Amino acid sequence: MKKKLLAGLLSAAAAALFINVNAEEAGQAISEEDWKLYEEGINPGEVFAEEVGGSLFEKPMGPKKLSCASCHVKDGDVEDRVATAAAYYPKYDKDAKTVINLEQRIQICQSKHQKVKPFSLKSEENTALTTYLYYLAQGTKINVDTTSPIAKKFHDYGRYVFTLKRGKRNLSCQVCHEFAVGKVLRMQWLKPLGFEYNGVKGTTAADHWPAFRMTKNKVQTLQQRFQGCMKQSKQKVLPLGSEEMVALELYVKALSNGAELKTPGLRR
Repeated sequence: MKKKLLAGLLSAAAAALFINVNAEEAGQAISEEDWKLYEEGINPGEVFAEEVGGSLFEKPMGPKKLSCASCHVKDGDVEDRVATAAAYYPKYDKDAKTVINLEQRIQICQSKHQKVKPFSLKSEENTALTTYLYYLAQGTKINVDTTSPIAKKFHDYGRYVFTLKRGKRNLSCQVCHEFAVGKVLRMQWLKPLGFEYNGVKGTTAADHWPAFRMTKNKVQTLQQRFQGCMKQSKQKVLPLGSEEMVALELYVKALSNGAELKTPGLRR
């Protein structure tokens, strides 16, 4: 029954996407009125977070039958440091001895504490757990570290990856989200990924990822969204969890420092 309900919600959201694909104003694939309806209605990303991610958070695994909840639920509530953790990643991790993102922290917990083979970074299970933790952190202000020595190194490298032109089309993140802001690409206005750039209001993009993408009919993480952009721009796709991807995630998330998480988001 739950699967049928979820499938119906996902199909309805995907169908609703095309209600106004021929909007009169250039760059406006979805009207403001329709977007308000989506924001006021059911977000399939939240259904995914609660039903799939929440179930995995409670699921006993490994030889000791430990769940995430076994360690992180106190008196019926998820402890605050875990419920707000998503706002502070990527960050330096003492176990990994480097900067990692939340998806990788989940893998470390699975390996170190549950003694199980970690879910791969591209798996639905890892995405579900990640989305659940971001869901719990709704309303928490993003505050990633960019000043401590290792974090700063990653942040600066992330800026380098952001500006590096690659691939057959010689494009970078910077070309679309700084140089071309205000222009239209695939019926969408190109906007800065932070609060603003050269006076143009941005999207604070990191505050709504992971997000349910209506064109993909599934939830994607920020790094998975990066990969989609790389494919579209004919770049070699960087692996999830690579140093380059973590650095890029840290840089983009830092652009939204101070913004409240609205996760999971709902995006075209």
